[in-house]
Amino acid sequence: MIKRLLNVLWKRNPVTRVVYARAEKELKLIALSLILVLLCALPLMINMTFSLIEPTPPALVYLFAGGAVLAHLGFLVGLSLLIYKNLFR
Repeated sequence: MIKRLLNVLWKRNPVTRVVYARAEKELKLIALSLILVLLCALPLMINMTFSLIEPTPPALVYLFAGGAVLAHLGFLVGLSLLIYKNLFR
């Protein structure tokens, strides 16, 4: 039963769906970057919404900032590769 549940969760995972999708790798990179920024912002958004910890821990802010930088880099690389592929090939 647990194995079946884990298998269903694995198949319905958004990251798994993006990775195994029949899309171009550039679009996959853009989608994974958007998922990354959401996952990095989620702890900070939860803390700010429900005021769980006052004041906000710097670790949550650094997690969001680092994830946002990496996600923007991934988005720019994916978009650049997509533009290059469609214009020059």
